[in-house]
Amino acid sequence: MPASNLSVTLARHPAELLDFPGAPEAGQCDPRTSEQLIRQHGSQSSSYFALQPACRHYHSPGLGFVPYVPVSVFGQRVNVVPTRPLASSHAMAALLQEFEQNLPGQPMYVGVDEPVLKPLQSMGYDATMMGTEFSVDLAGFSVRGKAMKQLRHARNLHRRCAVSVVEQQGQDVNWHQEAGVSEAWRERKAVKERELGLLTRPPVFNDEWGVRKFYAYIDDKLAGYVFFDPWFQDGQVAGYCANILRASPEMNRLGVLDHIVLQAMSQFRSEGVPEVSLGIAPLHGVRPWAGDRQGLRWVQHGLYRYGNRLYAFAPLAYHKSRYRGRETPWFVCARNMSSVRVIATLLKGTGLLPIP
Repeated sequence: MPASNLSVTLARHPAELLDFPGAPEAGQCDPRTSEQLIRQHGSQSSSYFALQPACRHYHSPGLGFVPYVPVSVFGQRVNVVPTRPLASSHAMAALLQEFEQNLPGQPMYVGVDEPVLKPLQSMGYDATMMGTEFSVDLAGFSVRGKAMKQLRHARNLHRRCAVSVVEQQGQDVNWHQEAGVSEAWRERKAVKERELGLLTRPPVFNDEWGVRKFYAYIDDKLAGYVFFDPWFQDGQVAGYCANILRASPEMNRLGVLDHIVLQAMSQFRSEGVPEVSLGIAPLHGVRPWAGDRQGLRWVQHGLYRYGNRLYAFAPLAYHKSRYRGRETPWFVCARNMSSVRVIATLLKGTGLLPIP
């Protein structure tokens, strides 16, 4: 199916990622179609990442859609797919083949889980582990025991200060306080001037369908917030992914973000929601996998050990591991692409480094 026949609405995207303005493109599915496909096929905890602003959508009616971000690296284009494409298992291979045939550039799949590996490997892709997702089964979750001491301390924050956690719509939140918390949060990060993407979805402070937003107030002042993206199974909510977590530095030291997450988990459990994902810890737990790239694995080990000034790989993994949840490997899949280009594409696409 030619790209010109795709059922899409064109949209603008960050110019720094796109150096090919004359190339034929897919655009973005209209919101109703996107929502329908995510509800039908969005069973990975990061499926909502398909709606991040930089993503374009290759939509093939009857099959599904592939979200992708075109990234120019060393003068060549790579179409980075940041989550499992939205299709049924029996339609996945056909959708991937159409996607690759009808768009210029070289595809690369990142942050994908095991269900998509088989069709990719049948197309000649290798799969190298790139990090670990941490998720919590809410029915069996508890903060009892020595190993959960830190989370128990965070849960009991209300005993040490006048904190309250409420779920709110965007229109009910003081935008100036919300933006101030975000700015203070980013000021402590290695990358201050822009939001990161691909393996996370940049924050949207307006209301979004399906997204749950919890805010903590201490002495009536906004102290922090956590935004949860939904994922689905058979059209029903299967869980929520804690995607955006931000707090002012002094409040974060009090444990306010863990307090919000724990309060939200309690609310979800009361609603019968089975699971919460804490998202991926990039580069954590990378281990050998059948047919993977040993060199790429070594580079990731090096970044995890020595690159924490660039991104807090190890501290983030430690924080997520405290919930003692289930650990699931996520992968980067490439074909006919050097490991140097794979790493450069990831660093540029996520926004960690301004690579030409």
